[in-house]
Amino acid sequence: MGAPSKQDGQAEVRENQFVDTLWNQYEQSVDRARQLREQREEAYLDAVKEVVKFNQEFRFSLGNLFQTYRKTNSELVKGVSGRLSKNGEAKQVVSPEVKEQLGEVSERFEQLAAAPIAAGLDLIARLENNFIEGSENYIKVSRERRQGWQQVTDEYVKLARESNQKLVNRVEDSFKVLVK
Repeated sequence: MGAPSKQDGQAEVRENQFVDTLWNQYEQSVDRARQLREQREEAYLDAVKEVVKFNQEFRFSLGNLFQTYRKTNSELVKGVSGRLSKNGEAKQVVSPEVKEQLGEVSERFEQLAAAPIAAGLDLIARLENNFIEGSENYIKVSRERRQGWQQVTDEYVKLARESNQKLVNRVEDSFKVLVK
């Protein structure tokens, strides 16, 4: 047998380039898919956080509305007790105890109205925080699990590439033997 010709060397290089190009494109596709998956996960977390932020602002607005209600109610009670006092002083009907009881009743109504609202808002805030934390933990665990599989996949691709190159070289050598 003679030394390999320049043409044989070029054919072998072309075959190896073809195999390398094929596997390089496959690896790039896998990397792009991994990056897209992580970008989707980040976008999901960002969307969840934005929804929670919006809900917090909405709850803050509800709190301001409730404070306005309390202020209006307090002014209403003062106005009613003031009118009762004016009318009562003339007729001697309204005592200071009646005014005090009216204020206490108003205060009790406010407390009764505020307790479920505050508890509900607190529960919603805790649920939202738990949801964010759960989502972050799920993504973290998913990424850790995928990293383990990615190492296995990368090693498999490496071995498959080497096997493919060896197969191409064997087929090429077989053709060389048949041609000569």
